[in-house]
Amino acid sequence: MVRKLALVAISLASLTGSAIAQDAKAVIANAQKALGDVKSITYSGSAKDVSFQQCGANSTDMNCRGTHDPMRPINNYVRAIDLAAPASRATGATNNIGPGGSTTLTPGTFSQQISTQQVDVSQPWAGSLEFYLTPWGFLKGAAENNATASRKSGHTVLTWSPTVKAPSGKSYVINGYVNDKNLIDRVETWSAENIMGDMEIVATYSGWKDFGGTMAPTKIVQTRGGWPFFEVDVMSAKANPPDLATLAMPPAPAGGRGGPGGPGRGPAPALTVTTEKLGDGLWKRTTGAGSYDSIIVEFKDYVMMLEAGQSEARALAYVAEIKKLVPNKPIRYVWNSHPHSDHTGGLPVLVVEGATIVTQKNNVAFLEKALNTPRTLMTDTLAKNPKKAKFEAVDEKKVYSDGTRTIEIYHVSPAPHSNGLTIAYIPKEKILFQADFTVTPGEPANDHVKALGPVVLDKLKLDFDRYIPVHAGATPLTKADLQKALGRS
Repeated sequence: MVRKLALVAISLASLTGSAIAQDAKAVIANAQKALGDVKSITYSGSAKDVSFQQCGANSTDMNCRGTHDPMRPINNYVRAIDLAAPASRATGATNNIGPGGSTTLTPGTFSQQISTQQVDVSQPWAGSLEFYLTPWGFLKGAAENNATASRKSGHTVLTWSPTVKAPSGKSYVINGYVNDKNLIDRVETWSAENIMGDMEIVATYSGWKDFGGTMAPTKIVQTRGGWPFFEVDVMSAKANPPDLATLAMPPAPAGGRGGPGGPGRGPAPALTVTTEKLGDGLWKRTTGAGSYDSIIVEFKDYVMMLEAGQSEARALAYVAEIKKLVPNKPIRYVWNSHPHSDHTGGLPVLVVEGATIVTQKNNVAFLEKALNTPRTLMTDTLAKNPKKAKFEAVDEKKVYSDGTRTIEIYHVSPAPHSNGLTIAYIPKEKILFQADFTVTPGEPANDHVKALGPVVLDKLKLDFDRYIPVHAGATPLTKADLQKALGRS
């Protein structure tokens, strides 16, 4: 009897699995039909985007208010999706912040190209997911990659995986939510990201409309890690446009797109750390040209690291040198100047060390959410040694002192670059350590430095001689260099 029941259970499970597979195929077919069974589609309108972890240039709002706020407007946005190739291209007109920290807007061109090679599901997921996040691309992927179907939140959810694996060996997953009209309301996936961990990427589609026989959403919103990232207000759409050939994709470069662990990219060169002694228990660490420098501060019972070195590799190298230089003292604090990606990449290493992250209060929500997100897709230091990130928030000023050594942290505001930008001042050696307030000797101050000048020279009246940038400078800088750039000498 038990054996019969087991056989019945196995048969039912087999039938259920077959039914789910058949149901998925029917859902895909019905959704493709609802979208017009198109071979290609173009849509156009206005859009806005942002560089991840930063703010976007905006002709009416130049000061950064927060993570991805404001975003950069894109005018005359057009996207073409070729399902036969398959490939995709998007273009538009932008206004961009000028080079070297200038907030003078200059015309530019938005361009997003996803080649046929990148769309291949055996290629790095970060390069192809923008194609598969679209309703049309998602359904094509679902039809070709053994999608399954389930019910959730009043939707039929189609789920499939590309053949490429995450660095950890785990499968990537992409879900599409199909409503009762066979239209796609939402597509979601996850990608491995240095700061965001298993970063959730969500595209929502609303206001579906018949554009003269072509169905398309009128509103597209994409978030990454829960933060705004890209939006489109669609004004027109056309199925199977005759001019699609003018939007053909260029051939992909030989060797593939590249990326971490992928083709076209060799191992990073070894980093050689050199040390400059700035004072007793005070050192600057650098890896030479292109380095993101850190300052190491020894207190009575612990070490404080100012800036985490930009990348995991540099952070690991700096931490290893700290342990040689100051053995038997924990790295209790790491100061983060602001939350941009090139200043946060080393933080996971310091989280593993147990260091508390000192950053301006406007940055805490973003970094706390990011660094405490699971990292199952990754194999980095924090993925291998999961720990909860700890924070101490800086409002306008915070001082760390043991009676002999003192470090002062100050908020610089308003500043176009970030609303959470801080500087570190070391009064004993009269050093100002700053991130992106770049001074080039012989050249006038850019807009970021112009924002710094009134704060450090007029409001705080800081008594410093040395002006040290996180971005390694070609020559040592002084207070006089800052004053000259500001036209105050």
